[in-house]
Amino acid sequence: MRIEEGFTIDAPAAEVWAILSDPRQLSELLPGAEITERIDDTTWEGGMTVKVGPLVAAYTGTVSFMLNEEERSAVVRALGQGKAGMGTAEMTMNSRVAALPDGGSEVTMDSDVTVTGILAQLGRGMTQVVSRRMLQEFVKRLTSALENEAKEAEP
Repeated sequence: MRIEEGFTIDAPAAEVWAILSDPRQLSELLPGAEITERIDDTTWEGGMTVKVGPLVAAYTGTVSFMLNEEERSAVVRALGQGKAGMGTAEMTMNSRVAALPDGGSEVTMDSDVTVTGILAQLGRGMTQVVSRRMLQEFVKRLTSALENEAKEAEP
């Protein structure tokens, strides 16, 4: 399933990129995500928990980040195995942070997601609803993190 999302944020592109290109910071902002161990320069071990109504699906696996600092773009690939027969999840996401003329930033994300097991049975519509809800929470947390950094930088 293909999911295209994006958002604008009132913060300089360099500051947004600094957070989005750091796997540990990123995982702290993404609802249900956890980084547990660094495997090498581009790959991390971790987990993801997704709540859909009364259903909770938990996955463990790996996530790799291929960053292009100059273009402020990334290719993120995640592979997860569900716990207790929940199936599998696989995602490849291309993202980019672009500076806007007003000093803000635009973040675009284009993802291919494949799930098997119980989440796949819920259908595409439910997966998109959950994806949007997670993105909204992520943007709220990212905005708060950027605001806190700006306050700490003030003299």
